[in-house]
Amino acid sequence: MSNFFKNNKLVVLFCALILFIALVGLSIRSNTQSVPEQYASDTISFGQRIFSYPVQFVAGSITDIFHKSEAPTNKEKQLQADNERLKSENKKLKKELDMSDISEYEPISAGVIARQPDQWLNTVVIDKGKKSGIKENMAVMTANGLVGRVAKVNQFSSQINLITTKGRTNRLSVNIQHGSDEVFGLIDRYDDKTNQLIVSDIDNNEDIKEGDKVVTSGLGDQLPKGLYVGEVEKVQNDQYGLSKQVSIKTGANMNHFSHVYIAKRDPKTVINDKGDNS
Repeated sequence: MSNFFKNNKLVVLFCALILFIALVGLSIRSNTQSVPEQYASDTISFGQRIFSYPVQFVAGSITDIFHKSEAPTNKEKQLQADNERLKSENKKLKKELDMSDISEYEPISAGVIARQPDQWLNTVVIDKGKKSGIKENMAVMTANGLVGRVAKVNQFSSQINLITTKGRTNRLSVNIQHGSDEVFGLIDRYDDKTNQLIVSDIDNNEDIKEGDKVVTSGLGDQLPKGLYVGEVEKVQNDQYGLSKQVSIKTGANMNHFSHVYIAKRDPKTVINDKGDNS
């Protein structure tokens, strides 16, 4: 009897082994998991999550302890950088909103889209043209002062000749404001060594001091009157002592600007070649 049970146990064990091998082979050939396999996998993964969460929590706490002094420092630096950037942007926006010199001329906002290195202080190209109402000889400004005038106009872009452009054909007429008096002059050239506009041939009898404001005169060059150009930084006699030479520091940073305003010409002071009001 004992031999019978022993033989049956061997048969059952052998059959179970065959069935196990068959199931393994079936699972290998199948790309999808069976329902039991899915339950088994979910159970294992659930157990892994239960075990891993405390481990991750402890590891994270240890990391925080070691980097506690470093993390706030980095965050503070980032916050300081963001704060400075926002202050700078806010300051620029306030300046642009307070453009009393140009507001009466229905300013057109535009962005600088091209500026060649070899023409850096001569010309720039903006992203507005005829379709936006831009015309030749309109004044171009930043929030800090005049930068140039429109020279060429396309449908969707325009070329601007800067006030620092070299060439006597682009001489700008200005008024130097000294108290209640105004002294007329012409921008003769731009000194790229000192970054100053030079006004020559001013009568020695004229009283001009450092800090006097300089604005457009509205005469001869078809620009509106009274647009801010800069302020007097130096006054000296010319090489012959016959007249004064005035150096002007521009209000706008002529080396760096990316946004401008175009002022429509003042119909009260500008008359076109046909004699009609523009």
